[in-house]
Amino acid sequence: MSSGMSRRGFLACFTAVAGGLVAGELRAAAPPKETGLSSEGLLVGRPGFQPRTVMPLPHQELPGFLSRPQLEAHHAEYVRDVERLKEAERGLQEASPDTGRYGELRRAQVAAANGVLLHELYFGNLAPAKVDVPRYLEGHLREHMGSMETWAADFTRCAFAAKAWAVLVYDPYDDRWHNAVMESNDSGIWVGANPLVVCDVADHALAKEYPRREEYVGKFIDRIDWNEVAKRYKAVDRM
Repeated sequence: MSSGMSRRGFLACFTAVAGGLVAGELRAAAPPKETGLSSEGLLVGRPGFQPRTVMPLPHQELPGFLSRPQLEAHHAEYVRDVERLKEAERGLQEASPDTGRYGELRRAQVAAANGVLLHELYFGNLAPAKVDVPRYLEGHLREHMGSMETWAADFTRCAFAAKAWAVLVYDPYDDRWHNAVMESNDSGIWVGANPLVVCDVADHALAKEYPRREEYVGKFIDRIDWNEVAKRYKAVDRM
């Protein structure tokens, strides 16, 4: 020990430093503020979603498929989901809601958040004209789903059966693609899966132009932006 510092002084200094380190560790271990969306993971949050801003329509109309009035009406439903999400999260910030109210708010948050995300993915995977499947994606499609015709036939059956959404997802747990049916924004979720193709089959997505769902779904298949699908898969493929 240096002659310039007494034993008592050394112990006091050590105690102060150790106390500071412990306090720093406790501060670092403090739980993060509730945000509702992780910025990491397979489905990575994007700038713009976290503040709950509204995504503009990528295409104002899709000639031969969806008109401007139909897309605008559908986008308005998406905007309402954004507002529902904001309302639920404002409620969760209130001091100590009772158990029943808290449960209602949490369920509303999940339904609205899923609705926001699914709508953004839906609008984002629509193309104004037919898009060929990129070579990068062709091999994966064959490996997981068989031919394009086989996949499209099964996805179409999902779209006819669903009440809300038909979704092609990639599940990193089994490293496979799957077609899935969702009865609502919070029903039929494939936990841990990443959406690749999202088709909205609720009335608000098609009723202004299609009295029968069959024609709408057939045209949707022909207007999938496969370049966007490839981008989504590249972002989450564990290989």
